[in-house]
Amino acid sequence: MKKLIMSARGAVPAGRQGSAFGGKKTILFFLTLLALILISGCNGPKPIANNTQEAKKETKISFLVPTQDPLKYCNGADMDSEGFRKTITNEVTRTIFETNLTEDQLANKTLELAAQEAKMNFPQSTTDPTGYMKVLGDTSYIQPTDGWAGVSIFMCAWKPFVEANLLKLSNIKNVVWVNDWNQWNNLK
Repeated sequence: MKKLIMSARGAVPAGRQGSAFGGKKTILFFLTLLALILISGCNGPKPIANNTQEAKKETKISFLVPTQDPLKYCNGADMDSEGFRKTITNEVTRTIFETNLTEDQLANKTLELAAQEAKMNFPQSTTDPTGYMKVLGDTSYIQPTDGWAGVSIFMCAWKPFVEANLLKLSNIKNVVWVNDWNQWNNLK
């Protein structure tokens, strides 16, 4: 810095050495500026990586997927829910960028991720994936499923899949499949 000031001083025409940006006044200006920066506590910009890590909050969700195709056990001719249940053993963990999930949200997100991973699309996933179940106490209540062609084949695999994943959550001890819409609507 001294060389810069000295060279600047040498470049100033005679008789103008007392200007505001020459010599001792320049040094005093920069020292004052530096002191103000240090006093203000300014640490300068933080690296982008730190800002990104601080902004991202994550939740890890573990769920189970089957090791075999559900149609091997639930296909119309064979309806072996218990056989299929025994294949739901492959644990997968995904990270989501949502935090402080309620019990309902965690259960719904677990099923949503598990169904995506297992390529098992349930009917409510397109209409209301977060309203498919209600967690009250230690019990998860599953919304009634309307009938369609093939519903029994789907439910043969879906019920053990849902139960295996929900009962894996620490706060859920029971899974109740509600069959009556009035009962469902009265759950609070």
